[in-house]
Amino acid sequence: MSKADLRAMSAASSTVASGFSRHTAGTTGEPTHISLSRTELAQMLAVRAYCYNKHGLKLGQREARVWGRAANSLTAKIRDFLLNRKVFYPAEDGAEETVEKLVKWSPEYLYGYTSLILEAAQIAQKKGLKPRGVKAVICTAESILPAQKKFIAEVFGAPVFEEYGSTEFDVIAFECSRGHLHLVNPWLWVEEEEDTVLITDVSRKSQSIVRYQLGDSVSLAKADCSELGSMCSIEELRGRTAQQFAYINPEQKFHAVVFGRALNTYMERTGDCFKFTVSQIDYGEFEICISIDPILGQEDFNSFLKDYLKCSLSLREEFIIKVVVREDRAAEGKHTYFIQSL
Repeated sequence: MSKADLRAMSAASSTVASGFSRHTAGTTGEPTHISLSRTELAQMLAVRAYCYNKHGLKLGQREARVWGRAANSLTAKIRDFLLNRKVFYPAEDGAEETVEKLVKWSPEYLYGYTSLILEAAQIAQKKGLKPRGVKAVICTAESILPAQKKFIAEVFGAPVFEEYGSTEFDVIAFECSRGHLHLVNPWLWVEEEEDTVLITDVSRKSQSIVRYQLGDSVSLAKADCSELGSMCSIEELRGRTAQQFAYINPEQKFHAVVFGRALNTYMERTGDCFKFTVSQIDYGEFEICISIDPILGQEDFNSFLKDYLKCSLSLREEFIIKVVVREDRAAEGKHTYFIQSL
């Protein structure tokens, strides 16, 4: 079942069988509207509350939502007030002032896009800000590398946990204190098929969502850990299936997750921490945009990447890597680490 199928089914329905609705941001195409009954919404909140409680958090505690710009409507302001949260957008002009306000507000936890939380952490470190009272940082919607997670944890003085979810189902998997990304929703059946994750909601009555293609590529495994949810966990979250492969030539390709592994290895080796985007310009030609200059310089960084890719992929054919240092302010919405431009 594709997102287009779900949109068509929703449009064809003559009645709304629920009192609540959500909609996706439309990062993979058109926005998708989700219908929920009171019970179905309560189930979503119950799963989230369960995950938070396992890490000493409770829904309703002071939340700094590191997100896109806060909606300026009265409804949004009332909602954020009732939920005891403030929305911070540490990007573009005024980013430093935004982070100063975030730290001054003393949230009990941060929740938001990985790229924006990393941006906030880098600004806080640069400005010498010392966040106090933060119990946890929850990164969602985007992949996070271990080196980035370590940096964020050091700046905010709190553990960093990864959440995997979607608007259609809310929380699907959540990280335990041992680092396993457990499946946590008992009403969801999660399958891995041909490098694509399929999700079935076995309890939803307002919409029939069966073997739903969420658009992500994951690797499932059974972890020897019962700390949170199911023993089954997401071993590797590779991201959107639409942006999966990099090409050396028309016949030779490799999974773009290799770039993430390479950059994490480099950051762990040097102590660097930066945001990055890899773009495929042509066959065998890649541009890597990083947010700051590497400690050991661009030449060292470029040489490391070429050696890493040649070694890990057993490449013999020559390829080009162009490193660009550009302090791109995060755009609204999710950050993409690999862009296929062929």
